[in-house]
Amino acid sequence: MIHFSLTDEIALAFYLLVMALLGSSFYQKHSTASEFFLGGRSMGWLPVGISIVAADLSAISIMGSPAWVFEHNLTLIWVTVGYPLVAPIVLSFFVPLYARLHLYTAYEYLERRFSLSVRWVASGLFQLLRSWHVAVAIYGPALVIHLISGLPVSSCVLAMGIFATLYTTLGGMKAVIWTSVVQFITVMVGVALILLIALHGIPGGLPVVYAVDQAAGRMKLFDLSFSPDGVTTLWACLIGGVFLSLGPLTTDQAVLQRLFSSKSVRDFRQSVLLQALLIVPVIALLNGVGLVLFAYYHLHPQALLGLHNIDAVVPYFVLTQLPTGAAGLVVAAIFSASMAVMSAGVSALTTAFTVDFYARSFRPGQNSSHYAKVGRIGTLAWGCVVTLLALFAGHAGALAIAYLRVSSMIVGPMLGIFLLAVATRRANAAGVLVGTAAGGAAVLVVMAGTNWSFFYFGAIGTVTTWVVGYLASLVLGAPEELDDKSSRYAPQDHPELVD
Repeated sequence: MIHFSLTDEIALAFYLLVMALLGSSFYQKHSTASEFFLGGRSMGWLPVGISIVAADLSAISIMGSPAWVFEHNLTLIWVTVGYPLVAPIVLSFFVPLYARLHLYTAYEYLERRFSLSVRWVASGLFQLLRSWHVAVAIYGPALVIHLISGLPVSSCVLAMGIFATLYTTLGGMKAVIWTSVVQFITVMVGVALILLIALHGIPGGLPVVYAVDQAAGRMKLFDLSFSPDGVTTLWACLIGGVFLSLGPLTTDQAVLQRLFSSKSVRDFRQSVLLQALLIVPVIALLNGVGLVLFAYYHLHPQALLGLHNIDAVVPYFVLTQLPTGAAGLVVAAIFSASMAVMSAGVSALTTAFTVDFYARSFRPGQNSSHYAKVGRIGTLAWGCVVTLLALFAGHAGALAIAYLRVSSMIVGPMLGIFLLAVATRRANAAGVLVGTAAGGAAVLVVMAGTNWSFFYFGAIGTVTTWVVGYLASLVLGAPEELDDKSSRYAPQDHPELVD
């Protein structure tokens, strides 16, 4: 167990208290569905854009990215280049569509374009994927609590999950967005502190960091191998990055729900742009932390003797090298990152289940406040589910790729469904379902039969789903004639969620 001073404990407790008070301050006893799930569609582009970036800055990134560089090199950074590459596609095709439909979930559009069964399949895939993402995000700070307290990781997971679930249940989407903004700022301050303290302990500063990392191979930026087995070759990371970026921005309710809360089309568009501009430098900065920490411990090897898990190298440095008080702040930053992901994820999971399943088919026709109450109950339930899943996250491998591996399997079929909806008028519901099954099967076959990098799975799943779905649609009959002015593309009035 590493010593955590009383001052650090007070700093951490104060931060958690502030987050709880901020999140719960948005509580409204008689919230409507729009207020609870979408913040009344009143949010500006700056908090929405920052909150989306915060969704990528869980402990998976804060701890995982530096740990990966510490142990390997910089080649994984190319995955993040996908965000600015796909931004023009999102802005040109998806933002205009989503902005004029006034959706609660993106999967509503799929019912209007295809059928209820397609909507359910896509929403179900999202819930499977996002629940695992949140579970991995909880596991990261649980490692930190374990280092501090010596408590079993399982107990730390339960404590983390309960705390974040409670304030999300009270505050709804406004709590998710505004706490994410504060958490993003805290994370950036924490990262800056780590860099400053680590560099202060390296005689010669940045030139020495470069020399040490270069000699050890940590500065390697390109793996130009054409072998499909290479996990982080340039081609695997770029291809995987494009699909792993386009997928969330177009199909992931946890991202889209915040965009749907925007008060105007302009805010919607600017939020996407802000996210694309911020994510690359932020992840690059985290990779820089890994480089600096490697050089620091290369020069002070005795200081690393108590570390037993490379994924914990960032909190280990914080708890052993940062001055009293600062350590508490940076630990709070790690908590911040994962709480932002958990609150957004649980909120999105609840919205998808409530809107796509409960309000659509189980209990339609109730008033809006009824669905807001169901949403609060659902938030508690999903919080329990993802917290239990987090107990198994330690078996998923390196923290930096634990979620990417699962995402690569599921994002392909999901993205393929939406591309069939947006990019062709010929696809029909039956063809889409056949294509989705084929896309999932193709990924499983490649996984079972090869050692290919999982970064290719997204492309394989997307292309297979689209091609098979389109061809199956040709065989299974023409869909209804679609007209851009038809009700399928008109603003959604949500008769089941009327206030």
